[in-house]
Amino acid sequence: MEKIKNIEILRFVFSLIIVYSHLHLGIINNFGDLIPVYKTLIENSHWAHLPVDFFFIISGFFLFLTTNFNQNFIDFAKKKLIRFMPTIVFALILTFIFSLFTPISYAKFNNIFVLLNLQNVGLTFKNGNVGTAWFVSSLFWTLCFYFYLYKCVERKIFNLITACIIFFCYSLWIHTDGVQYINIAYVFNRGMIRAFAGVGTGYFLSMIYKDNIESIKNTVFNIWQKLLLTAAEIYLFAFIIYYLCLHKTSYNNPMIMILAFVGLFSLFIIKKGYFSKLLENNFSVFLGQFAFAIFLMHPLVKNVWKYLVCIDHRNFVISHPYMNLIMFFIVVIIIGIFTYYFVERPCTRYLKNKINN
Repeated sequence: MEKIKNIEILRFVFSLIIVYSHLHLGIINNFGDLIPVYKTLIENSHWAHLPVDFFFIISGFFLFLTTNFNQNFIDFAKKKLIRFMPTIVFALILTFIFSLFTPISYAKFNNIFVLLNLQNVGLTFKNGNVGTAWFVSSLFWTLCFYFYLYKCVERKIFNLITACIIFFCYSLWIHTDGVQYINIAYVFNRGMIRAFAGVGTGYFLSMIYKDNIESIKNTVFNIWQKLLLTAAEIYLFAFIIYYLCLHKTSYNNPMIMILAFVGLFSLFIIKKGYFSKLLENNFSVFLGQFAFAIFLMHPLVKNVWKYLVCIDHRNFVISHPYMNLIMFFIVVIIIGIFTYYFVERPCTRYLKNKINN
């Protein structure tokens, strides 16, 4: 299967938007009344968490595009744990170390659920120290569910079940409010319903892609059609970035952003517009490989930055607000790159070799 490279740059960009969505948790919220730009950022970030739902869709797409469903369930689960857990364990170790000489509180009991990958399945009341680990636990168990179900039932039945799950879960999500670890009606975890809906959506995109990609590749588009597709790609990309980061829309249904991403994602995977082709390169792949580490490690960086910079050097933050943000994002990216090269990639390779041998 040909690699779709331009999706990787979306992973990287959206991982940074997730970082942006958490700036108000200690980095800028204490200065909102003093620094106008911080106040503006806080007001405009109410949808900046939605890239997590985009990640669920991307994961569902590639699950059904690249997975060998002839393997048994245990092997599939092992591979996913090997992929996900080393970075989480590293983040917990670093958090414990920093808790020894900073005011960071190490949530030892909640972190047990993190290590068991049960952070966000409805069995906990709060997050552990790696707040973003909720995404991993929700994704892992959802992928396992869909993998097993896909092996057990006929395609028509699977399609019906998945379609019902998507509708039910997105409906629950948009009609409720609260943090991701909250349960609705005691049993429907908000993080899990986002995962079930997103991965299911990714499944249908994958099926449509596999059924039509060859005919799309063989279809010759004229320059006007390509320009039209390019305009759609740029518009949807700008629309998503604008309403996630730069402007608080009065329209209160986040499903509009899910639909916009599905449209953008579809245009990127067919690669017929000039914008998607421009991003179809190895540099996109290079940046995209750091997205997972950035996503998981940034809560720790944020907490350390809060105490060592925003509190201990308050005058610097007030005098140089833009520099504070720029330096913070640079450090987040550097830590993500370090974690990828020295933890995520070597640990994954080592554990895979260990299992294979």
